[in-house]
Amino acid sequence: MLQLPVTIRVPLPGEMPDRDDLEALLWKRQKARIEPGYKITLNSITQLRYTFQAEINIDNPKLWDLVLALSVLLPEEIYCEYGLHQEEVVTTAYMPKTKLLAELSKYKQELTQDGFLQFTLLSNTKTELLEIAVTESKYIRFSGSNKENFIQCMQSFDLPEIADLAFIDEYPSITEPLKKFVPTARRPEDVVWSLNRFFGINV
Repeated sequence: MLQLPVTIRVPLPGEMPDRDDLEALLWKRQKARIEPGYKITLNSITQLRYTFQAEINIDNPKLWDLVLALSVLLPEEIYCEYGLHQEEVVTTAYMPKTKLLAELSKYKQELTQDGFLQFTLLSNTKTELLEIAVTESKYIRFSGSNKENFIQCMQSFDLPEIADLAFIDEYPSITEPLKKFVPTARRPEDVVWSLNRFFGINV
């Protein structure tokens, strides 16, 4: 069983809209493999500058550590995209990876647990795209070319490859504010405002 952030949960019976396929959907979710692991999709489109994409479930307390471990696969100069759920993301300039991660780490609780925030680390050149995206549902999407090093990273976290792995956002879910569970947490709007200020972004 995957350990989700406290902010994301399965709806209670009365919280789901009435629909004809509700019973079938609940049965399907009960059988779905929403568990720690990853699945890989190889890229067959030569115009796209990566060789594979992966989707990764990991227990939420380990999410930030996995982001840092995967960031080793990125070059020393990267940029970031971040934003609120269902709003246009903000894009930073390229900067040293250590500087960018040091700033994001100040908000790691919110970035890894708040279901209203998303962020992506990127390097996008003429020859290669590398991407680590943490979705609102707090699993990771990774795009890259060094499959061997990626798999070694997965093994270091004891994450198996699961061909039929499923993800929480494939089914109805409820997202609640992080401050409901952690009163000292920053509001997602405040996190975005602080990041904008640090990166010198005017929106």
